[in-house]
Amino acid sequence: MFIYMSTSVPQRLLHTARSKSCRTHSPRRSNGASLTAILQGRGPPTGERPRTRYIEDWEVVECLALTSKRKAGSVLAVQAYIRIKLLTGMRRGDLLRLTMSDLREDEIHVAPHETANTTGKRLIIEWSDELREAVSMAKAARPVKLTLFLFCNRRGESYYNEETSRAGGWDSMWRGFSARVLKETKVEAKFTEHDLRSKCASDASTLEHARSLLSHADSKITERVYRRKPERVKPLR
Repeated sequence: MFIYMSTSVPQRLLHTARSKSCRTHSPRRSNGASLTAILQGRGPPTGERPRTRYIEDWEVVECLALTSKRKAGSVLAVQAYIRIKLLTGMRRGDLLRLTMSDLREDEIHVAPHETANTTGKRLIIEWSDELREAVSMAKAARPVKLTLFLFCNRRGESYYNEETSRAGGWDSMWRGFSARVLKETKVEAKFTEHDLRSKCASDASTLEHARSLLSHADSKITERVYRRKPERVKPLR
């Protein structure tokens, strides 16, 4: 089964840079179970209250404006990752598994890992100018150019370890990037990769679009966990 979906993110988030001011901030901690679920791009454990953190547009701009000390490396790789995640809503594992063969001329073909042994549903993501630019940035940020993976370590290998279901090297890069964001930009509240996925869902024009972007079989989980924008209502009179 294939599902086609298009991407749409405000252009200003991908190109605007704002001036930055330095400040320190102590990241908030989370319990082990929640942290594992969040890092792996999953929702909260059953029975746990969903997160409500919504990443504002200006916070994304601040993150993308963080300067890199090298022409390739962790900062640029994470920034490209953020761009692609905001455009597609892909899970962490699926994004880190992306190979060059998945990036086809007309579309990106994705086989969501979480549905591989159930529905077997696959996604075909249409290219947009912003998505092509973000993927090009990811390629340029790789420490090794001749590799199968869009995101790779210095050995040209995927950050994602299929045997352990972990991505230790990537998680270390993310923590370093987050620490710099909190210290060197105006962003004061820490956010996770899972919060980025939720922003993609929250910014989608409809619940159905959000559901298809996140590859959910049921829109109830999309609505309960991922759609975090407050509901706007008009007064009675």
